[in-house]
Order: sequence, then structure tokens, then C-alpha cells
Amino acid sequence: MQKTIPAHLASTYELIQCAFPQGIDEQKYLPMLSILYTNMSDRSLAQVIADYTGKDYHIVLNDVYRVGSMTTFSDEVIDSVKQKLNTPDYEKWLADE
Repeated sequence: MQKTIPAHLASTYELIQCAFPQGIDEQKYLPMLSILYTNMSDRSLAQVIADYTGKDYHIVLNDVYRVGSMTTFSDEVIDSVKQKLNTPDYEKWLADE
């Protein structure tokens, strides 16, 4: 079954798909949410992650809320995730958001 991604989330979905073609491992999941959190609404972020991972939207939304209330991750962890996201697509995505 083919997924139908809302048009306003398509570029984010493609960015995540490019950065994590084999899926998002647990060690990078929350840091990735943290990075994208600063540029997206809670619900949009939860929706695109739920669509990509197949997780329940409400579980992902709770993860987004948790990330929003966290102080921060180590620079090393954030840098490793940014490195995966750091593509021309990420720069374009930032400019579009």
C-alpha cells in the first residue's frame, strides 16, 4: 500500500527518507525530533514521523512533547544526527520552512 503524504509535509518526509533510508534507529530518534522541532509545529512533526516510521501518531506526538520539554542533547549526539540530515535537501528544507 502506497502512503499518501500531505503536500505540506512532503519535503520533510523526503528529507527524513534520504537521511534515514533504513529507518530511524532509537539512538537518533529523539535527537532528530529535537532538531526538526525548532522548525515545525508539534502536530506536523508528529504526523510526518508517524507516517515515516509507522508508529502511532499519538505516541509520536507524546515523544515530540517530551523533546520540547527537554533541555538538550549532547553536542556530539546532535552533530551526528545533523550530519545525516546535512544535505543540500536539508538546507533547502530549512529555507522553505
